Amino acid sequence: MSTFILVAGSFHGGWSWRRTARLLRARGHEVYAPSLTGMGERAHLTTPDGIGLATHVDDVLAVVDAEELTDVVLVGHSYAGVVVGSVVDRRPEPFRRVVYLDALVPEDGRSVIDLLGPAGGYFLDRADEEAGGIPLDEESLDRWGLVRPADRDWVRRRASPQPLATFTDAAAMSRAVEASGVPVTYVYCTVKPRVDLFTAIAERTKADPAWDHVALAGPHDCMITHPVETADVLAAL
Repeated sequence: MSTFILVAGSFHGGWSWRRTARLLRARGHEVYAPSLTGMGERAHLTTPDGIGLATHVDDVLAVVDAEELTDVVLVGHSYAGVVVGSVVDRRPEPFRRVVYLDALVPEDGRSVIDLLGPAGGYFLDRADEEAGGIPLDEESLDRWGLVRPADRDWVRRRASPQPLATFTDAAAMSRAVEASGVPVTYVYCTVKPRVDLFTAIAERTKADPAWDHVALAGPHDCMITHPVETADVLAAL
């Protein structure tokens, strides 16, 4: 059996993994789904200028240290691809594999806003600089593939504003993520809206022999909308 750390993407907390984590645990896997600082049950820790990318990297490493974990399959969804890539760059030893689940892949000196390209300006335009956060909007719920009203309402109730600095801080990478010595897998969600931020990344990793590549027949928020398929893919890794 495997040990998983499941890291949620922007606006999400550990709650977003509930359905998928339950299925993985039922198969005997050990699963941790921490909420990053300022998100989920830790939203009360939000400050205008105190939460950046390094904070979220420290959050994941704190789980590894507190639980004394080794041989971990580290999964980052969406924004959290930048987090998990940065984690392994700093300390690769505890990890067996890194999984980028429809996720951004960090690059040295580039922020999430940079990686998003033209879409990055959309988030900056909506940012509340005084509060230090980016509020959730309905367009994001559309992009995530939340077509069932119950799923949409569930996410809307639990989502938190994204700390602004986590999107504007540049990643500091000592090497490309595939050069860390830890195997990397890109899981591409194939059910896409009209505008998608991850197809180009998926195509690039699929063409690179250093990466494993898996297709998942679900939308971006697959851990919510398609937990069975998501658990199947992760367990197979």
